Formats: sequence, C-alpha cells, structure tokens
Amino acid sequence: MNKQALYFLLSAALLMMISCGTTQKIVFQEPEPDKSLLVGAVLVENDGIDDLYESRTSNITVVIVHQFSYEGKQQSKGYRIKTDKDGYFMIPNVPPGSFVLKGIEVDLGFNNRYIISSMWEGNRQIYYDDGKMIDYNVRVWPPEHTQKIVDMGIDYFKIDRAGRILFRDFKALENNVLGLKDKSYTMPKPADYYKQKYQESKWFQ
Repeated sequence: MNKQALYFLLSAALLMMISCGTTQKIVFQEPEPDKSLLVGAVLVENDGIDDLYESRTSNITVVIVHQFSYEGKQQSKGYRIKTDKDGYFMIPNVPPGSFVLKGIEVDLGFNNRYIISSMWEGNRQIYYDDGKMIDYNVRVWPPEHTQKIVDMGIDYFKIDRAGRILFRDFKALENNVLGLKDKSYTMPKPADYYKQKYQESKWFQ
C-alpha cells in the first residue's frame, strides 16, 4: 500500500471516529459556569430537484466545528446535531470560542440525500455538494464569541435541479420571499425562538 492510500485510509478512519464521537441529540441543559449556549437555524429550498419546489427545515443534520482555548492550548471539536421541526438547533454548555457551520445533510425530492460541505476561496466560505462526507477542516475562523448566548442566525441554502447551491445568512426572517416565489418565511432569531420555548430557563435570565 503506497503512502497516499495509507494517508487516505487513516484520514477517513479519523473522520469517522470524530463523527461518531460528537453526535449530539437536542437536549436542553441548564447553564454551567463559564459556558455558552450555541443556537442557530437552517432553511433549505429545493428548486426543481425531481421537479419539486419545496422547503425543508426539520431533521436536517448540521455539522458545527468549534475552536476554543483549553489550558492555554487551542482545541477544536466537531458537532453533529439535527434541527427540530422548525429548523432550529442548539448545543448547550460549550466553551466560548469560534464556531463554523461546516456543512449540512438534508433529504430533498423523492429520495435524494445531499451532503453539503464547505471550503474556502480566500477568506470566503463556499458550500458545495460533496456527496460523501463533511470534513472538519476549517481554514478561516470567525471572531471568538464570549457571550452567554451565541446566536449563529439562520443559514439558508437553495439547491436547484442542476445541483447548484446558493447560500445566504439572516438574523431573522419576517414574511421573506427567498428562492421560491410562491413561499414566504417567518422565522425569529434563534435566541428569541429558544427564549420563548424556555422562558424559565436560567440561560435567558
């Protein structure tokens, strides 16, 4: 076996271990000292795959990569978490740091599983249909977040019948029309969404 093949196998095995070890269910936990609540949302529009024009919010797998400082050293960790029926996700009690939405997995059309990963062109993050797996490599990290509630906003993806991907991000949606002209969306900021659901939680006091 040559070095290139061995490197590929080792990389795939490491990625599988990371992926299996960091899957989280959406479980609401009360705050721990010096930890943050990460919240966000995803909206996906199918613009013609299988001649369907529809939107998806529920049961989308979201991959987040997190960089933080631990005992004076930079650490990174990957999370895989599913959105709820409204498209929202949260990860409680994470150390403050930098967070990147690396990709999503979503079912579109009749039986199409799209695995969308990302890479960087300069400082710009580009999303593309990987078809195999979402890696955890981050080239450009955003500024560090140290607040109690880290709101990643709403990440919008439109995928057309040719597999092209349009990406935009929003703080909130208020009767917005996006790619599909016959659909409009109202989605509050993720922090407001969870504050409404868990009004008595210490996260929001």
